[in-house]
Amino acid sequence: KLLAGSSWIAEYGDPDTADWADYLQQFSPYHQIDPEKQYAPVLFTTSTRDDRVHPAHARKMVKRLLSTRETPTYYYENIEG
Repeated sequence: KLLAGSSWIAEYGDPDTADWADYLQQFSPYHQIDPEKQYAPVLFTTSTRDDRVHPAHARKMVKRLLSTRETPTYYYENIEG
């Protein structure tokens, strides 16, 4: 169940509905990665203290980009707040 994220349902949809995955994948950068494309270098930053977005989201995106072609991908995770 959503915690603070429940306030975002109007904008991003309700994950408890059957059509949510299809809706989200229409604009999700994670799901839009095309392994045949070469992307510009990208830097992802996150914090272990962010109570709105878990750092796992940035970690997963970086891993996915690194698994495709040779996209220069940089990652910084602030652990001090």
